[in-house]
Amino acid sequence: MTTAGLDTIHDRASDGPAVRPGFRARRALAVAAMLVALAIGLPRFLTHTPYPRFGVVFDWRAAQGRGVVAQVVGPPGKGILEKGDQVLALEGEPFTLETLRAHIRRQDLPRGPAKLVVLRDGREIELLLPPLRLTAWQRVRSYTLPLAAVVAVPIVAFLLVWRRPDLGTAWAFLWYATLQGLGAIWDLYRFPQSTVTGGFKLYLDLYNGLTYFYPASFLHFMTVFPRPRWRGPWPLKSWWFWLVVASYVVSALLYPLGNLLHRKPDEIFVWFDTIALVLGTLSLVERYGRPARPEWAPRRGERALALVVALALFAATAFGVFGALGEDPRIMALFSLPLVRVLFTVVTVAWLTSPLLIAFLIANDPAFDPRRLLVQGLPYALLSGVLAALYLAIVLVAQRMFAAATREEGMAFNVIAALAVAFAFAPLRERLQRWLDRLYGRDPRMLRVALDQAGRDLLGALDRDQVRSAVETGLASGLRRHVAVEWPEAGPPRAQDPGEIPEDARTAVENLLIQAGIRLENLSLHEQRAADERRAAELREAATRAELRALHAQVQPHFLFNALNALSYLTETDPPAAQRFTERLADMLRYTVEASERPAALLSEEIGFVQNYLGVARERYENALAFEYCGSKDLLSLAVPPLLLQPLVENSLKHGCAPGEAALHLTLTARKEDDWITLEFADDGVANGNGARARGLGVGLQNLEQRVRRFAGEAASMSAGPRARGGYQVTLRWRAQQEAAR
Repeated sequence: MTTAGLDTIHDRASDGPAVRPGFRARRALAVAAMLVALAIGLPRFLTHTPYPRFGVVFDWRAAQGRGVVAQVVGPPGKGILEKGDQVLALEGEPFTLETLRAHIRRQDLPRGPAKLVVLRDGREIELLLPPLRLTAWQRVRSYTLPLAAVVAVPIVAFLLVWRRPDLGTAWAFLWYATLQGLGAIWDLYRFPQSTVTGGFKLYLDLYNGLTYFYPASFLHFMTVFPRPRWRGPWPLKSWWFWLVVASYVVSALLYPLGNLLHRKPDEIFVWFDTIALVLGTLSLVERYGRPARPEWAPRRGERALALVVALALFAATAFGVFGALGEDPRIMALFSLPLVRVLFTVVTVAWLTSPLLIAFLIANDPAFDPRRLLVQGLPYALLSGVLAALYLAIVLVAQRMFAAATREEGMAFNVIAALAVAFAFAPLRERLQRWLDRLYGRDPRMLRVALDQAGRDLLGALDRDQVRSAVETGLASGLRRHVAVEWPEAGPPRAQDPGEIPEDARTAVENLLIQAGIRLENLSLHEQRAADERRAAELREAATRAELRALHAQVQPHFLFNALNALSYLTETDPPAAQRFTERLADMLRYTVEASERPAALLSEEIGFVQNYLGVARERYENALAFEYCGSKDLLSLAVPPLLLQPLVENSLKHGCAPGEAALHLTLTARKEDDWITLEFADDGVANGNGARARGLGVGLQNLEQRVRRFAGEAASMSAGPRARGGYQVTLRWRAQQEAAR
């Protein structure tokens, strides 16, 4: 699989998750790749052994370079050699670390029965070691955990390709996982059971050459995971691209480079592998260590997993460097230590399983979304391991105990173990599936609870932000991941990528989004209604101010000209009176200007205005004008509409003054009864005149009534008409206000 081809596939797939023609062909190619990998790896697995001939682990730190048996691993030494045996000779040749290394390099250890001279309990004994013949099960049992990873990783990579065969990153992962599995089998099963010649030797050479491409595949995958480091149709501008191309070129030229440098290709491969692992790991760290961007924002958990993978890869690189120095006796002695062997096993397993963590990171990428396959397949994969371990535990422990007691093999324990596994499968699978459903946000109960809570939060949402928070929080809680939601100005919200939502949850999520759209529409209607009410209130207030300004404009012309004429006369005849007249006129005009900008006034201020008004009016009328307030002093701080009394005084002066010198008395009576305010304005003038003096309200008094209702509410009332004893009376009534006007 070439780099350019993979990137072309990825670029075509970046337009969207739609299935395009050719999926069947790509999936068939993935199946063929898995079959080819199996065909390449299986022969070596069946013909090579995991340890060199003896089935024991030697300790070379003592006995003057002689091999002392530290642990019996398996056949053929099992049952023949014992822990503490010192091997003195092999086929008549002294058995030392140097001779063993030479035999391993030449791969010429005896294939048939071998004669050993062993020092045991202070005496030399001769032993006949049978040929090394391991069954497939014995080969698996030697490296159970590494082989589980070798099998699991390509299968997971294959599932990713099966889910999205149009994405180049999935193919790069399958390529890398397959080569890693083949390389692991090559390293684990290094020792042939028989002499290798002819076509089988050619197969091994081709196999070895194929493993040389593993470092390049690793670097290639790290440069396209989770997205390529280069963008667009021109990857030639990216140095990452050229680095990958160079790694593939070096992989193909390892044999010629070995001949040119007079070194073994495997030695050059070790250093090439180390460099590629370091560069690929740095690419991974750089990708997940950079600050979040709009197009790349991994979560903390994903960053932590990437760091774990990087540490595992760095540790594997360090052990690879030590492996390159394996010819050094000190290194071989170091690797014979139990703690080092355990650490080496842990690092090997971590290195082999790191692609599984990478697969989990891929699963979180919306471009892949292989969650369905993972959720459905992981229970069986995990159960296979758990049940296999249960089966082996029952078989091995029971058979050993039975053999120790009876010296016979008990085959019935295989049946017992199979029955135990069969009975444990169903409940374990159900619980594991439920746990995975919760992990991946596919548990219908959790989803229902989360969406119900989101619906309740929507009912209490008071603005658009609260609606958005309720929806996004509910989706993240129910699906266990963030789902991008579009929020248009009009209409209900919708998921940016419906493919992010599982099929079994789409109906519930769509209902929630529709409910959010209805809530947004209701909020919009409420806002519109509130805006209309505010607009109406503003219009009413503006109308009131306009009326006050109109009244203000009306007051000034009525008095200004006559007042100026009167002032001119008083200036010549009575200067002190002219000064008092000027002060009253100024106070009256000042109050009218201020009242037009105020929402309310004090009753005492209105009374003061009336007194100033009458003071100016006395210069116009021949009649004596008198005004009296009848009421409690506490009511002088009562809040009333501004310029409330002016139209009443003007109405009395205009229609109540009779020709002649008869005095006109004006009275204002104020009282508070049962939280109601009553104001009675009366005069003792003539009862006849124009329509304003009849029962009912004239235009000016009707406007005053509307002002009072806007000030005190619709419950306010106003009545007017002639009095029985002469004159005219206007009665105002409204519910008491809580505060006096400022």
